[in-house]
Amino acid sequence: MEENRNRNEKQASQKADQSAENRPGMHQKKAALINDLSGLGRCSLSVQLPVLSVMQIECLLLPTCVLSNHTGYPSFYLRDLTEDLDLMMEEWKKQKVEIDAIVTGFLSSEKQIHHVLHFLDLFQKPDTLVVVDPVMGDHGKAYPTITPALQKAMRTLTDRADVLLPNLTEACLLTDTEWKEHFLRTEIEAMAIQLTEMGARKVVISGIEEGQNICDCTLEKGSQVHWIESKKSAQMRSGTGDLFCAVLTGALLHEKSLEQAARMAGDFVRKALEVTKKLHVPDEEGTAFEMVLCDLCWQCEAKGQEEGGF
Repeated sequence: MEENRNRNEKQASQKADQSAENRPGMHQKKAALINDLSGLGRCSLSVQLPVLSVMQIECLLLPTCVLSNHTGYPSFYLRDLTEDLDLMMEEWKKQKVEIDAIVTGFLSSEKQIHHVLHFLDLFQKPDTLVVVDPVMGDHGKAYPTITPALQKAMRTLTDRADVLLPNLTEACLLTDTEWKEHFLRTEIEAMAIQLTEMGARKVVISGIEEGQNICDCTLEKGSQVHWIESKKSAQMRSGTGDLFCAVLTGALLHEKSLEQAARMAGDFVRKALEVTKKLHVPDEEGTAFEMVLCDLCWQCEAKGQEEGGF
């Protein structure tokens, strides 16, 4: 038994060495995650870190605030870190950190958005992937923290996005479109086009409900709109947007197309929701994504066998 284990470990090590030799200049990619950290409730950094880690991405964390639990619980404690952000950025700059992707999530104020813009000025390079999840609302309503000033500042951040990931509510807020319960596809496509005109290079409007289906509308600037459909298996809950964002970012960093990345992210979220429903997880506890996290590992392994990496 011990002999077999040692042999397997040696073979795995040899494979890794051969893979590195076959890909000169290879390096592990790094993603800076700018989001809140909630101790309970499985959302934001607490779900994005493990997802991107199994996708072989090194995560650099810049928390915007720390919460005892997310705001969907009856009560919560929040420690705002706005005044610490620039100090943390300057330390990173001293360390000469180089970043392949910058991912933004929940930002609690206009001031935090300006800090993020400063972060982009410090660390964004021509080939840095900037993914903006404009967390502002859901189900037709803005979150209580969303002020007109924050909404305006979020549009400025949209201009810096390589990939913008609003849900339908957030797309309406960004484009000043009046909310209604049912939108035609042509109306949603018009919003996606408008968002590219505002500066975003790629747009995915996610989680659009159409009867028994859940859909995503994807658009690359100057290209045709694509729709991705799947059967709605369970109701969305806290953290699903963060999961979608993390998987999509990881896939893009491994050179998937926007449509492929969005499909991969949607499939992962759907599987996680199905397992969560079977486990009867309370809504406030988020999604039991850990139960299907190995699906991403297997995809990495399959890709590795083909190309020596994800």
